[in-house]
Amino acid sequence: MKKLKDIIASPYFITFLFAFKMMVYYSLINVNRMEIVMIILSLIVWAAIFTCFGRSGLKGKRGIFLTVYFLLSLLMFADTMYYNYYNQTVSIRQLWQAKSVAAVPKSFLATLIPASFLLFLDIPFAYYSFKKYATKEILQKLYPWRKLKYVLYVFTALIITLIVNPFHSAAIERVNSMEFFTSHVTDIYETISDNLDQEEMEQEEILEVLEEVAPEPIVPKYHGIGEGKNLIVIQLEAVQDFVVGAEYDGQEITPNLNRLIEGDTLYYNQYYTNTGKGNTADAEFSSMNSLYPVDDGESYRLYQDNTFHGLPWLMREQGYYSFAIHGFEGEFWNRESAYPNQGFQNYYSMEDLNQEEMIGMGISDKSMFKQLVSILQEQTTNFFTFAITLSNHHPFDIEDKYRTLTLSEADEESKFGDYLQSVHYTDEAIGQLIADLKAAGLYENTVIALYGDHHGLNCGMEEITDQMNAMLGRTYDYDEMLNVPLIIHVPGSGVNQTYSVTGGQVDFMPTIANIMGLDLDETFVVGQDISNATEGFVAFTTYLFEGSFATSDIIFEISREGIFEGSRAWKIGTNEVVDAALYQKEYDKAILLKTTSKEILEQNLIADFITHE
Repeated sequence: MKKLKDIIASPYFITFLFAFKMMVYYSLINVNRMEIVMIILSLIVWAAIFTCFGRSGLKGKRGIFLTVYFLLSLLMFADTMYYNYYNQTVSIRQLWQAKSVAAVPKSFLATLIPASFLLFLDIPFAYYSFKKYATKEILQKLYPWRKLKYVLYVFTALIITLIVNPFHSAAIERVNSMEFFTSHVTDIYETISDNLDQEEMEQEEILEVLEEVAPEPIVPKYHGIGEGKNLIVIQLEAVQDFVVGAEYDGQEITPNLNRLIEGDTLYYNQYYTNTGKGNTADAEFSSMNSLYPVDDGESYRLYQDNTFHGLPWLMREQGYYSFAIHGFEGEFWNRESAYPNQGFQNYYSMEDLNQEEMIGMGISDKSMFKQLVSILQEQTTNFFTFAITLSNHHPFDIEDKYRTLTLSEADEESKFGDYLQSVHYTDEAIGQLIADLKAAGLYENTVIALYGDHHGLNCGMEEITDQMNAMLGRTYDYDEMLNVPLIIHVPGSGVNQTYSVTGGQVDFMPTIANIMGLDLDETFVVGQDISNATEGFVAFTTYLFEGSFATSDIIFEISREGIFEGSRAWKIGTNEVVDAALYQKEYDKAILLKTTSKEILEQNLIADFITHE
């Protein structure tokens, strides 16, 4: 037994555990290149932490070491979970998300990777070894301080050089973006330096960029075909485009959306989510304002007090009553505080609605729509309603009585099968809404626009990818995962067209504004009216790293280091690989659009041109 304890407490065993910990970590965040270099560098940092704490004269150093070691392990665990969902590791800028994640525990638990718990396996062994060996006397024998301190000095200088990267080395950039310690210290360094040294774009430069975004045609198609009608905009939780028009074992997944598309409807089938870390909230922010969200946090919190002049305000200026409705808590994603400046005159949340029928995390879509129609019947003026569905929220956990698709036994217990069931339920709710609007006499005079907010099925998850590959007949990749539907239904218009010009949520506001006959001359718009666009373009914020984009025929994914080496590009819908090096100009455009949008928000530039009474 004593020999076993000696082995467990030995520096060799702890070194092995450190190495195992890092191998697990790097495999879970998909670090394939330079993994040995990363592990060695991480091992040196762990050894330095162990040694420095051991040699220190801190009172209660054992408890402090255990706390630090546990917190660093917890950060690694958070990285793996965050990567599993966002394809990125955690940034200090995302600390705000803890409260939002806690509000959806089922969704949080569904993203857990069992292998991530291996990152905590070594904690008791590391602590036991620290207790036995972390004394000045023992460490002096193992690592003579006179020699070791010079090694530590050199190592500290090396780490600082890596973080600052004064020569802008691509190799160092790779290390900084992937190695656990340097990536997080670099993130802190960059966050602080960005806040201390903010170079603002000049107003004239911003206006020039906006003028070049979308040259407007002299007589735009579909202009004013919805003018004077009511407007209902529905943001469909986690609805992806692949379900529209698709069948599962002879059953239509979205029969009601399919019927809607068949008449008096403009359908955009190459429309992409461009959400930030605020996910659903950023989808609506971008759609309502034609501005890109930022990756520092959700825009509703960061820019709560800004002046905006998006769709809710534009509709109000035309005499419409603008309000929002959602079947979850009013304060979630800071909506209650942000909505007044967004232009919404009222907000009906879970607290204001009947909660008799609940699915997942909130009021069922069918119940929410029933209550919405009752509210609309009471209106004496034209209305603009923004409604957010909820029943198709991850992890797609709905009761058996709401599951009306017949699935195969293999899919019955899978995330893929659960997703199809909950999407089908949301589609049923849309069908019910249309029927209720007709019964209330509101349908003919109401434009109904629907779009997906973000993906439901992550292409980074092997089980899901296998099932999606089989359904699509090709590799399930980001061009399909980030593709959400946009459907604009204008009863009595006689228009029926499917568009395959690439667009994103940033394009929604100018597209619907043209249909409703709204003037955008005094509005800051980073997107374009995709009904009249000849070339499509959308930049991405999350899931693909900043600088990634989609054009009308290709998706470009910048490498995780933010450099062209290691980047990839492929044709939308075919997975055919193309040379990523050919897209420097489009990459620069993506960065410019994102920067311009952020500057508009950071400078609160809209306030210089608009005053709301």
